[in-house]
Amino acid sequence: MSNINKTFFYHLLIISIVFLAFAIFTNALANTPPIGLAPDKILYVDKNNPDAFHTIQAAINHSSEYKSVIVLIAPGYYKEKLFITRNNLSLVGSSAKSSIIAFDELRSNWRENHQSDWGAAVINIAGSDINIVNLTVINNYGRKHNTSEHQFAIRGFENATRITLHQCHMIADGADTVSLWNKKNGMYYHSYCTFEGYTDMVCPRGSALIENSTFINHKQSATLWHDGELDPQQKLVVKNSYFKGTPGYLLARHHYDAQFYLIDNHFSKEMADTAIFKKTYNDTSKNRANKYGSRYFFYNNQSENSYPWLKNNFVPDDNYLGHQTYEQWVFDNQWSPKQHLAIIEKAITETAFAFDGFSY
Repeated sequence: MSNINKTFFYHLLIISIVFLAFAIFTNALANTPPIGLAPDKILYVDKNNPDAFHTIQAAINHSSEYKSVIVLIAPGYYKEKLFITRNNLSLVGSSAKSSIIAFDELRSNWRENHQSDWGAAVINIAGSDINIVNLTVINNYGRKHNTSEHQFAIRGFENATRITLHQCHMIADGADTVSLWNKKNGMYYHSYCTFEGYTDMVCPRGSALIENSTFINHKQSATLWHDGELDPQQKLVVKNSYFKGTPGYLLARHHYDAQFYLIDNHFSKEMADTAIFKKTYNDTSKNRANKYGSRYFFYNNQSENSYPWLKNNFVPDDNYLGHQTYEQWVFDNQWSPKQHLAIIEKAITETAFAFDGFSY
């Protein structure tokens, strides 16, 4: 074999090894198993307590021996980036006002030296059954560098599912504030939260139920985004929530097949007269098929503008919901996030930790 051929095959081998290692790494993230066999555990994070962990990541790293863990986070400003690679983990702050996690990270900067988004967010999630409660999470890169490009507060990865955000304030100075992207079977529940950001600031892939929350959009762009391409039953349901933002902000859009339900919400007068739409490109090769058609459903929403596309076009009665609760309907009786929240709250009340009680 000539030296040229030997060099070619050598480089081909190196490239193959790199891609194989990357595939193994990403697959490991996507298929994180339950960790540990020891009984359930409560861990404490408090910068001012010598007997507690001083960083949240240190507590997460220490949790691997336990089947299920609640990490209680004392009031404080925690400048750190979190990596969650286990299942059955709850991060609970004292309150969203007092327990704050912040980091500045621009997605495009991160990707210059990394092959994936793993690490591009303030909280990076590669596990399932994750509960984040009574916390403020901020990606504040934009205010420091005057940009509203993609800046994740939370990024969920391919097989991360059953993720709850409760009584949280999620803020990013750019697009995609909360990006939970398990399009195969992702399930997400968010309640009593405030979401703040720019384009597509809450953008789930899979099924999501969001209740009693506030959305603050700082750009003349879509607030919501959904990907339900792989299953016609996947849906994004937002109810009893309030939308506001910069004059001309939009409600929602999608690139893939999607299904939106807006129920009992209030939209501020600043919202533009732009119906939910599918994003398309002049280069038609970039456009995704719309197999299920336009599925945008509205019921009993209130607006300071009388836009015709906001009118009721379905009734979520017992017949429509199949005599199920919204939780049962959205998650197809596979998950009961409110029940899990109640279990977590009960466990915390048996400690001396001071925290805002959970609303239901």
